Amino acid sequence: MNIYEFINNNLIISAGLILSFLLLIFNELRIKKQQIANIDPYKAVQLINSGANIFDVRSAELFKKGHIVNSKNFNSEQITAKKKSLINKTTVVICETGQSSSKIVNEMRALGVENIFGISGGIAGWSEANMPLVSKKK
Repeated sequence: MNIYEFINNNLIISAGLILSFLLLIFNELRIKKQQIANIDPYKAVQLINSGANIFDVRSAELFKKGHIVNSKNFNSEQITAKKKSLINKTTVVICETGQSSSKIVNEMRALGVENIFGISGGIAGWSEANMPLVSKKK
């Protein structure tokens, strides 16, 4: 029995196999794209020390409890509105877990902003790496 006979005799299995393969490729490409846009906290410190913008997209309450020094609290719409000013400036975006910042970074990259990165793990990853946070007193 050759491959053509097998496919013809097992159409559902063959279609499932092809679909699984395509989903696997799509998922791997999506992960690769996110990993390019995400950096670890140590690389973020290097960028921040080199003058990068740092935007915190968490709620104002969480921002007041603890944030990275010199970070600014913006929501995703405010960051998108700043697109033109971010094109030639390195920018780091952080959220609580890294999910929201990855989404924002990918959207901004799709709009042509190349030097924008999210911190892997968000504030949780930042804290886990024993990086300092400052808080705003009321």
